[in-house]
Amino acid sequence: MTAVIYARFSSDNQREESITAQVRACTEYARQRGYPVVKVYTDEARSATTDDRPGFLKMIEDIKSGRLKVDILLVHKLDRFARNRYDSAFYKRELRQAGARVESVLEHLDDSPESILMESVIEGMAEYYSRNLAREVMKGMKETALQGKHTGGKPPLGYDVDSDGRYIANETEARAVRMIFEMYGRGKSYGYIIDALNSCGFRTKADRPFGKNSIHDILRNKKYIGIYTFNRSAAKKNGHRNHHLSKPKEDLIEIPDAIPPIIEKNLFLQVQEQMNTNRTGPGRAKAKVDYLLSGLIWCGECNHRMTGASSSYQTKKSKEYKQRHYYTCNYGNRTKQCSNEKIVKDLVESYVLAELERQIFNEEVLPVLAEKIVQYYSRQQIDYAGDLQQMEKELAGVKKEIDNLVNALAAGGVAVQSIVEKLKGLETKKSIVEAHLQEWQLKAEANIISVETAIAYLQVNMRLLQNKNPDTCKRLIREFVEKVIVTQEKIEVVFKITVDMNGGGGGIRTHRPKEEPQDLLRA
Repeated sequence: MTAVIYARFSSDNQREESITAQVRACTEYARQRGYPVVKVYTDEARSATTDDRPGFLKMIEDIKSGRLKVDILLVHKLDRFARNRYDSAFYKRELRQAGARVESVLEHLDDSPESILMESVIEGMAEYYSRNLAREVMKGMKETALQGKHTGGKPPLGYDVDSDGRYIANETEARAVRMIFEMYGRGKSYGYIIDALNSCGFRTKADRPFGKNSIHDILRNKKYIGIYTFNRSAAKKNGHRNHHLSKPKEDLIEIPDAIPPIIEKNLFLQVQEQMNTNRTGPGRAKAKVDYLLSGLIWCGECNHRMTGASSSYQTKKSKEYKQRHYYTCNYGNRTKQCSNEKIVKDLVESYVLAELERQIFNEEVLPVLAEKIVQYYSRQQIDYAGDLQQMEKELAGVKKEIDNLVNALAAGGVAVQSIVEKLKGLETKKSIVEAHLQEWQLKAEANIISVETAIAYLQVNMRLLQNKNPDTCKRLIREFVEKVIVTQEKIEVVFKITVDMNGGGGGIRTHRPKEEPQDLLRA
């Protein structure tokens, strides 16, 4: 079996050297198991809470397209692959369809039902760590913000930051800012303003030509009237942040007169009123519909994917136009070679969520699943103990080799340069083995997860599912549902894992006949 290696470090407390260590550990792991490594992909200073990672996306595309034929994607730890459970589930599925699977050096996971559930727990804890870290970082930034000081990144156009972290006006850039506000206040369009700025030789803070987004952000920035603002942009959605959306007022930090103003207040307020009027005009983008089963729902008549779609219809009484949402066979739409019909989105999604609650997230099943998690974790601790003995033996061998070379140097009569080079290599190997040994010792000595802890974790997810939050429902569907098959007669749900209350386990199929009236099922 062939393998590729993926390594990543984020920009918090890690360095480029951590990628070298990850690649080295993965390479050794592959050598021990006989996996030829055909390529290594890396991302530097990239967070795994989003899929916006060039090396990662290139690797996925190479494997999906067939340009690279591999069986294993090796990572040092699962959180190197993703700390966002949506991305983790989605891209693992993409890899499975291409005939590849993710394998972790430090987490010994296999294809057993217990392993699948344990992987979900590990990914959940990685996401918890990431969010907790972000919360702690935010605490420090808020304290800095309350002092009216710069919290990082580039200051806005028109300002620099002094040695004390406070904003000071940059008069050259401030001319461009005043020009933007004055022209917009006179009713000039974004295109007109951009042309005028470029003709005068002005550039953005990042030394790029101006665009509509950069003009918009400048016009909305309260710092230009002396108000320090922090924590304004709305939280990320699907790994991306829309800086045009703001958080609720109670979450903002605004400190008047904390910054030297560049724009007169009356002009700023006039511009805000104009922008608000333009924003509420016709042509605004409509909200996107979230299809929870996207990528998981299949046509049982022709074995092709079904995709989300919508259409408009006019009500008989009010004559209003409304939207109807459904899933339809993509192959049938293109070729007209499939007899399956559209199925109402809410109907099939509600059924899948109900089956998820019935088969997995209910009070009777949770203790059995929790027990399986604990049993699996206990077996892992035994494996760690065996790994420790092997690594201690390897470390002892390296130390013995070093002692022999030192003794040879002391005795004289040998090629000193050759001995010194060998010693350097052995010392490097010794430090690597010691680092791995320390990590394995921490794992082997870690407290065994309790049944109560596992149940608590599952119960949290159960409550979130019962609240019918769209993001939570989508995440849990992707973690536990393998596929949904729709035929003309029935809806069939295939789970990745479930519990046989008689003691068995494994993936199951559950289905119901389509007994409802056709106008409820079909769009």
